[in-house]
Amino acid sequence: MQRGIAQFLKQFGHLSDSSSDFSQKPWRENPDLILQMIIDYVPPARGASDGVQLADLPIPALQRPFFMLIYNRARQFRWYREAISSLYTYGYGLFRDLFLALGHHFVRCDLLVQAEDVFYLHMDEVREIVKREQPAQDCKELVRERKDEINRVRDIIPPETIFGRRAPSLDPGQGRGLKGTPTSRGVYTGPVRVLKGIQDMSRVQGGDVLVIPYSDVGWTPLFAKAGAVVAESGGLLSHSSIIAREYGIPAVVSVPGACQLADGTPVTVDGYSGRIIVHEPA
Repeated sequence: MQRGIAQFLKQFGHLSDSSSDFSQKPWRENPDLILQMIIDYVPPARGASDGVQLADLPIPALQRPFFMLIYNRARQFRWYREAISSLYTYGYGLFRDLFLALGHHFVRCDLLVQAEDVFYLHMDEVREIVKREQPAQDCKELVRERKDEINRVRDIIPPETIFGRRAPSLDPGQGRGLKGTPTSRGVYTGPVRVLKGIQDMSRVQGGDVLVIPYSDVGWTPLFAKAGAVVAESGGLLSHSSIIAREYGIPAVVSVPGACQLADGTPVTVDGYSGRIIVHEPA
């Protein structure tokens, strides 16, 4: 058991909630999370076999050879895409240890409260501290201000399009009348479970509708218990869409304000039209 977990962390320990943000704590720094995944894992009741198979497609006999050629090439390059993504995630994550080492040094110099606070500094600010050993402003106060700003705008819904350099007005939203892009077929009704990251896995109950801000390959274990998936971002080829299709559950992505829904709210996810029907209490 321990050997298997060690091998798993060696191969996949660099994954986290976001492959493009090395400030996120990777799995290798939280092995208890992997144990919790194993404990909570429940094989899905439905699978990809419930979907349309290649042999079921009504392709004319004369067009089938050309279609199979394109199909096999698409499968080949899909693997390349995932391989490149995995290598990028691994390489990008190597920066985390370097910045954490700087963070510990800054703590010893009484510039930061904790090493992880280094991720709230801009790159030019880190360079200035390294070069001069004395920043031009109070780093502790700067980090505190940025943490407060993140908390203030945590539930804000940003606009889909931004023009120019002026910051747009932000919509607090209420998460009602939701609609997005359908990416996995099916219709499902169940309670909402809003998740911020893989650390929320223990909150997921069988049959929940997972509502997530985005998804990455590290979110895959969350889908095992889900009845449907709703994501505030993503497209047809996003991880949430691909995994939902593999599990045979409905998915709707690019749904603004989805994470504003309250836990336990019953909703119907329509994977054909992209509608999210919120069932208000009687």
